[in-house]
Amino acid sequence: MEVLVESNLNNMRLRYSTIQTSLMIVCAGLMIACGNSDTTNNSPIASPNANVGVVTPTPTPPSYSSSNNSPATASTNSSPILPDARLTPGDALDVTRDDICTPGYSKKVRNVPQSIKEEAYREYGIASREPGEYEVDHLISLELGGSNSIKNLWPESFRTEPWNAKVKDKLENTLHEMICNGQIDIKTAQREIAGNWIEAYKKYVAAEPSGSTHSRNTGKSSNRSSSTSNSNLSESRTETTTGAVVGNKNSHIYHRPDCPDYDKISQSNRVEFKSAEEAEANGYRLAGNCTH
Repeated sequence: MEVLVESNLNNMRLRYSTIQTSLMIVCAGLMIACGNSDTTNNSPIASPNANVGVVTPTPTPPSYSSSNNSPATASTNSSPILPDARLTPGDALDVTRDDICTPGYSKKVRNVPQSIKEEAYREYGIASREPGEYEVDHLISLELGGSNSIKNLWPESFRTEPWNAKVKDKLENTLHEMICNGQIDIKTAQREIAGNWIEAYKKYVAAEPSGSTHSRNTGKSSNRSSSTSNSNLSESRTETTTGAVVGNKNSHIYHRPDCPDYDKISQSNRVEFKSAEEAEANGYRLAGNCTH
């Protein structure tokens, strides 16, 4: 009897073990199936913290046109007539009047590598250019104490009308001469040209460039009607002057008798030459506000 009971118990244990093993195999199979389902699931639902589809915008270089920068008219809309104050606020060195009025000063401090020039073109969105179309100009020129920093550089066109790089050069020469003559201090000159060089030109040089298309057109009729009076004025001017060319010892700039600042040079700085050729042979250059 005891043997029979023991045999039955063993059979029950065997069946229970078999059932347990079967259940474990079934569960393991289900787990594998569930795992495969998760790995192959391409559901578009993403985690709330996932950075899905985030695109960082690429800054676009500013676009320039004459109507957005000044009342002047540019020959091409891509050429900045005035620099962007965000890119080119202007920058100056800590120099004195004696420094910048020393002959050869600008040449000594000029140092703008080609890599910096290319950076200035990129900042203004100028991807291509023709030879002689632009110059990377100092907003505050070196002769006024400006620096070679990228903050003081911008691509200025030679071709825009009536305001261009050649016209700005005349303003720079005029302000330099005024500084050396004691007519304006360095900081004021720097502030004027950095704030709006066109308005500074109108204030210190002339209402508009002498060689501009507008001035040539408006001057045709007046030139016809006043040719006689202008001729007489020229003759009288020649009679009332000695005919000598005068230079400024500090700035090394000379003036002809017909130049507007001919009589404004102080006696202590004044030097006379027999001709423009003699002045230039001695290292002097013509004043920017003289008619060439």
